[in-house]
Amino acid sequence: MATVTLENVHKAYGEVKIIKGVDLHIDDRDFCVFVGPSGCGKSTLLRMIAGLEEITSGDLLIDGKRSNDIPPAERGLAMVFQSYALYPHMTVRDNMAFALRLAGVSRQERYGKVDAAAKVLQLDKLLDRKPKELSGGQRQRVAIGRAIVRQPKVFLFDEPLSNLDAALRVQMRIELARLHDVLNATMIYVTHDQIEAMTLADKIVVLQAGVIEQAGSPLELYHHPRNLFVAGFIGSPKMNFLDATVSAAAGDGATVTLPGGGRVTVPVQPGHVKVGDKVTLGVRPEHLVPSAEGEIRGEVQVVERLGGETFLYTQVDGGPSIVVQADGESPVRTHERVAVKLNAATCHLFDSAGLAIERAQRHPLADMRRPTTTRMAS
Repeated sequence: MATVTLENVHKAYGEVKIIKGVDLHIDDRDFCVFVGPSGCGKSTLLRMIAGLEEITSGDLLIDGKRSNDIPPAERGLAMVFQSYALYPHMTVRDNMAFALRLAGVSRQERYGKVDAAAKVLQLDKLLDRKPKELSGGQRQRVAIGRAIVRQPKVFLFDEPLSNLDAALRVQMRIELARLHDVLNATMIYVTHDQIEAMTLADKIVVLQAGVIEQAGSPLELYHHPRNLFVAGFIGSPKMNFLDATVSAAAGDGATVTLPGGGRVTVPVQPGHVKVGDKVTLGVRPEHLVPSAEGEIRGEVQVVERLGGETFLYTQVDGGPSIVVQADGESPVRTHERVAVKLNAATCHLFDSAGLAIERAQRHPLADMRRPTTTRMAS
């Protein structure tokens, strides 16, 4: 497979700057996911790697070779789009083999590659069907199979699951993770869905307005977000934010006063804040515990019961609305008053510029990566 490196890459349409100096390295056999809100530049970045968009300045290296001026067909990449783009008059077999046919590959060889890819994708019993006879998930697998038979250096996916319903999206996420494990391939995947990013990626690249906000493993971004944007984007439901004021700063951390008067001492590195500083406290819904006594008090406005868990949308006294993840059997009802207990070790602090204040200790799981699969030589 291949490595992909972007060095100070820019993209502009006239005076409008879309990508603003991206530096990124994707390791061989990584599953790298570009994620961010609409308009952040993630699809443009993918298309620049594919050669479908010209790089305004900077360098693209594939396996260490500068590839800016190499035509798309010669870069050794294969792209899977949101639209399946299957030929309706062709069978699944012929759809998957079409690119090889155009390349002049013999019938025996191209059908052999199709049969091998079909087994990996569990399409071997569907090869004689037409696209109209397939489900949405099966059509997407055919589109992926069309990429596999080309044996590319890198697979590129541009929001491939957007057209599927919720149940199929979950199933296809599992299929893509399994496919990456089987092929042991370098994959770059674009999505606006942070759940897809968390569940599929070895490395997540969070983009906003053409700039990389943070890149790292899913758990690194989850437990150690670099700023408020990443903290609010990664995680579902998203992290809660409360305005706070530093009331004490000592060696064991910073004590902050919350809306309603509650206090909590967050273990952050000393010397980064001083008494009187305005900060933002961030805490995830699953780290909040309804309790008889707690640092936060408020009124429950909405209760969402999902069976195994319950979400309490709570209006904090003197503050914003927050989400509390409670047990599925929680008896709390709408309009009840609740107190919420904080676990200081799971709280985050952000300064007035929105940057994370370094914590005293990293989370033990933050640097975990998916284990590498070693393939046996045939």
